[in-house]
Amino acid sequence: QLRKSSKQRQRGNFNSASERDDALRLDKLRRIFARLVERRELDITDRSNIDQSASAKWNQWLLTQHDVFIDYLVDGIIAGKTASMRTFCGVIATTPVKINLQSSGDSVDEKQYMLSEQLLNKLLSALVKSKQYFELNKSGEDSKADSLVSEESMLALFESEFLRQYRDAQYFVMKGINKIAMDLRASMDGDANKSKGKDDKDSDEDAEVEYKGMGDVAENMCRLLTMMDYVARTASDLNQEARYLFDPPQLMDADSGDEDDDHDERDEDDDSEADDTESDSDSDESVEETEGAGRKRAAPSTGRSSNKRSKKTKVITWQQSYKHRFALQQAWLSTLRLPDIPTRTQKHVLQHLSSYVLGICPSPLRFAEYFTRSFQAGTKKAAGTKGSSSNLISILALDGLFILMLDHQLEYPEFYSSLYQLLHPRILYTKQRARFLQLLSKSLMANSMLPAYVVASYCKKLCRLALSGPPSGGLFALALVSNLLRKHGECACLIHREGKREDVGLIEDVFVEEVDDLTQTRALESSLWELTALEKHYHHAIATVAKAVGTEDDKTTPMYDMEDFMAHTYKSLFEQEKKRLSDAKANKKKARVSLTFVEPDALFTKEDVFGDFFKCK
Repeated sequence: QLRKSSKQRQRGNFNSASERDDALRLDKLRRIFARLVERRELDITDRSNIDQSASAKWNQWLLTQHDVFIDYLVDGIIAGKTASMRTFCGVIATTPVKINLQSSGDSVDEKQYMLSEQLLNKLLSALVKSKQYFELNKSGEDSKADSLVSEESMLALFESEFLRQYRDAQYFVMKGINKIAMDLRASMDGDANKSKGKDDKDSDEDAEVEYKGMGDVAENMCRLLTMMDYVARTASDLNQEARYLFDPPQLMDADSGDEDDDHDERDEDDDSEADDTESDSDSDESVEETEGAGRKRAAPSTGRSSNKRSKKTKVITWQQSYKHRFALQQAWLSTLRLPDIPTRTQKHVLQHLSSYVLGICPSPLRFAEYFTRSFQAGTKKAAGTKGSSSNLISILALDGLFILMLDHQLEYPEFYSSLYQLLHPRILYTKQRARFLQLLSKSLMANSMLPAYVVASYCKKLCRLALSGPPSGGLFALALVSNLLRKHGECACLIHREGKREDVGLIEDVFVEEVDDLTQTRALESSLWELTALEKHYHHAIATVAKAVGTEDDKTTPMYDMEDFMAHTYKSLFEQEKKRLSDAKANKKKARVSLTFVEPDALFTKEDVFGDFFKCK
């Protein structure tokens, strides 16, 4: 019946009635195998054919039937069937494996079990790998099937009903994603070595067929990881209201104390290199021995305390919050090394990394490479296509780099040059305009040790943006220029520089706007003549701020609050003017509406061919 239903599923011959029958049949089979596992007639870890006893043969036959059952569930998950997903989660919950700690020399009760990594990895492979990826790897030829990523309902079902509920499931899922990503990467490296002896044309065609579905696999893993925003930060978070699918073993001494979760003080690089090669077997898990609070301060050698043992606690791997955070970090790093991650996914990944992952992972500096690579790729795409999505990726990547510089002491000398490259009028029209303006304001105002040529370059570029950008962006640019000039007094020469030509008093603008190297802009040799032009701007608020730039009193006039200018848009400025006119009308005051500087005589100018027509006077 399973083989017949599997063939019908592959051909697409099923309806709602057959799906209900299929779900009931799957649940009955799950219960049968669960009873066999409970009676110890089925052991999924015993696959040796050495023993020829009747019980061993019976176990081997049951293993064969269990594998057929699992393969059917995998096909159902790939096809997007929620019944197969729920049944597979039930199989994992009712098919535990024994914990083997012989390598550490500890003894565990025979009734202590753990989650089966083998079954969980099969579920994850079916969930994150697209249908097209499986067809390409089975046939080796290009398939006509369209690219199919996992449905959002399947991921949400797995996350809400299984992953969010159990701490041990969270740990092993992160390990499983890391294993899948590393296996895919290893297969890519092996195929690349094999293709060295082939012609370039043949190797390119093989790579195109082999990795056509790799982007969907990476996208599915990223979507699943972004849902995991509840990883335990400390031991108290892990133990408070913690639920385990299988209760962890009790490996504590008689006088054991509380766990001291002070793993962050250890050498993280050594741990990362060691855990990269961590075993993925089901039965062999490490046990760590930690000392209590008495480890930090030695007890006095008195008669009463000399007979006491030091408080020590032995905990299994998935009871350590540090291991959870490290598993999350390794899962992300392995996934981000995969190629062809779609642009839509990169946006969510960069935001999630900056807002959550960097604050919880043990070694956040290891993500600097991905942020740098994303910024460079986004800059190249923006230069070629002039698209807002590429600009957004560059903004989010710089935001992550700024967090690493501010909170984790990352040294990135090219940050301000990279930020300077994004200063373009089109950046003021993107959806993430407020995020970019916030990054620009924080990065410039938080550092009081910026060189004068850097501040002068930004002031010149911001004034140019105010000339060519929308009024909302012009207000922000002028307010930021005013704050920068008041904070960095060495740049006051940009305001007070006088012309050297005695005849007309003009100043030659030597500012080079096209270069991205801040040392080559010659901004300090120029002047902010743009402020004079902005004093005649059609929007009265911009004209008012432009007149005040450089004339404020540092002792009495506070700096502008940049948060007030980030929220300005065309709509907010229009509503502000409407409110001003309505308030004036309510107070019976004459509202002055700015129309133009000079009252026109006609609709067209005198030089125009229609200059004599449509006269106003």
